[in-house]
Amino acid sequence: MVTPDLNADGYTGHILIEPNRPISWQDNIRFVRIFALLSLLVGGALFYQGLYLILPFSGLEVACLFGALYLVYRHYSICQVIYFTRDSVIIESGDKRATERVEYQRFLSTFYIDDNGNYSIPRLTIRSHGKTTEIGSFLSYADKQALISLIRKLTQHFQQVDPQATS
Repeated sequence: MVTPDLNADGYTGHILIEPNRPISWQDNIRFVRIFALLSLLVGGALFYQGLYLILPFSGLEVACLFGALYLVYRHYSICQVIYFTRDSVIIESGDKRATERVEYQRFLSTFYIDDNGNYSIPRLTIRSHGKTTEIGSFLSYADKQALISLIRKLTQHFQQVDPQATS
């Protein structure tokens, strides 16, 4: 999901990039509760019939399901924010808060599109002085295309603005 928030000048602001989450955390919890209730009912019925080892394994099954859903949801909680200022492009990445921050000089960096990405999804990177950062590696094909067209529009504004005229 690409959410631009650009200023009136058209070339400063920020873009929030998030993966499409298949389900919310509250819905995950509801699913685990229903699954745990059904597992407890089946385990309790079998426990009553004398199959004592079923109940601990059904609890282990619920715990493994909860752990797997937590890991998947955490993977889909990452996001990137790209800030465009007059002099720089700043990329912050993280899950709950920015854990990584990379800054590029606006007029010395270039965006590069590689069409040979995984599943025919192009890779978008920014490069400057030997540093390379991939942008939106978790996006779907349609979201990546929207991001690329937005970046192209913004870089056209970068090229039209003379760096000596703004100083």
